[in-house]
Amino acid sequence: MRRLPTDPGTDRYPPRAAIEEWPSERLEAAAPVDPVPEGKEVFAAVRSLKKSFGPRRILRGINFDIYRGETFVILGGSGSGKTTLLKHLMGMLKPDYGTITIGGQDLAKANESEMGAYRRTMGVLFQNAALLNSLSVLENVGLPLIEVDQRPLDEVQARVIAALKRVFLPAEEILHLKPADLSGGMRKRVGIARAIIQDPQLIFYDEPTTGLDPVTVNGVNELTLDLQQSLGVTSVVITHDLDAAYMIADRIAVLYKGRFIAIGNQDAIEADPHPVLRQLLSGSTIGPLTEGYTDTGDRPRPAPKGIRRRSSTDGDKTPSASFPASGLTGPEPTHGQS
Repeated sequence: MRRLPTDPGTDRYPPRAAIEEWPSERLEAAAPVDPVPEGKEVFAAVRSLKKSFGPRRILRGINFDIYRGETFVILGGSGSGKTTLLKHLMGMLKPDYGTITIGGQDLAKANESEMGAYRRTMGVLFQNAALLNSLSVLENVGLPLIEVDQRPLDEVQARVIAALKRVFLPAEEILHLKPADLSGGMRKRVGIARAIIQDPQLIFYDEPTTGLDPVTVNGVNELTLDLQQSLGVTSVVITHDLDAAYMIADRIAVLYKGRFIAIGNQDAIEADPHPVLRQLLSGSTIGPLTEGYTDTGDRPRPAPKGIRRRSSTDGDKTPSASFPASGLTGPEPTHGQS
């Protein structure tokens, strides 16, 4: 799958009449929750979720299901409520209204003991990996086992080595290095190793490819696919990266002004006529996502100097040789390059 084609002279600047046909009530209407497909099992169910901070209404009625073993990707502009929603799913915030049921546990009603048990079933990859600079790779990855599970050090080291190899890092070579000694891509993979060290059922990825070069982005995406296939984990991914979303998602949900306005697979998202989706997928500078921008009127708009030409291998979801089965880094992936 790919970003919608954009003609700099037309698609990037759609007629305002086409946008104004959608009143605000229709633009902000929540997408319905689809019936559960045959053979799927609901792992997480969120209903009527609302959250405000003072007068600011951040989440205004969120409804969705996440199926066991799927990768559920959440897209949305800045300020749409993605981080607030993620904090609710992680149990860091309590809703003002609504329910969040994950693995049969209603997080809104859970006590501290139940929340502790829930957190042991999940892993989190934070933005920029959130590694502790003063600790070694061994100590960073093993931190949940040391501080939470209080496992003996020999067991911790063995499990850390296994986790590092699972994310295709040369464990013995980097075990005692500090985060500053690693590349950005290696730090991301160390963060993922920490996220899976307790064998989670659910992994949250918060902007996993932000700040990485295109080759490393592909590597992280392929690793996400590999973990889904090899561990069977359920994954929730917050991202702005459309290419990454298309590569890893089973379903995509688009968050706009505190509601999911569309939920579906890639074909359904691309076929949806909603102006927010049209703008998001085309990269247009005119539309609901930029409604506060000043119209330039009759002034000619700047013409792009070029458009990235996509190679014949773009969109290939088959993992490349970037992380071979040996666990050591191999040739860099080629798809995604121009």
